[in-house]
Amino acid sequence: MSDSFETILSKVNYGRYIDEIQSELSKAIAELGPGRTPKEIEGIQERLQAVMRRQSLQLAKEVGFRGNHVMVFMTATSIIATAWVSFALRRETLDLTKSPEDRLGTVEMLGALDLALRRVIEAAGDYAENYEEPSAGGSGTGKRSGERQ
Repeated sequence: MSDSFETILSKVNYGRYIDEIQSELSKAIAELGPGRTPKEIEGIQERLQAVMRRQSLQLAKEVGFRGNHVMVFMTATSIIATAWVSFALRRETLDLTKSPEDRLGTVEMLGALDLALRRVIEAAGDYAENYEEPSAGGSGTGKRSGERQ
């Protein structure tokens, strides 16, 4: 990648990924139900997970992600999921059938999303600095150094 990570991601057409998720979500709801039962919820989630797997490969190719396949998959999936959540929250704020209180709560959530994600990234980075890798036999703790079990 010759351009910066930020520059490359700014060129992605997220609408294409969002539209595909929205389309699959509509189809899943039409075929499986609105998600009122555990079976409907699981079916919808499985369909969305399949779309996200396919999209993560597309995005990785589009932006030129390389390296560890797990890192590439998780990065691409988190970018697509963040785009869809941002879209969905914004759509909720524009839905005039929702109460003003509900819309205000969604506006606050959308406004705090970037800060919340930044804090998640920082907390995970802090955790990584002190992480003890589990041994091959699975006897590692996977906890921070000095933490009690």
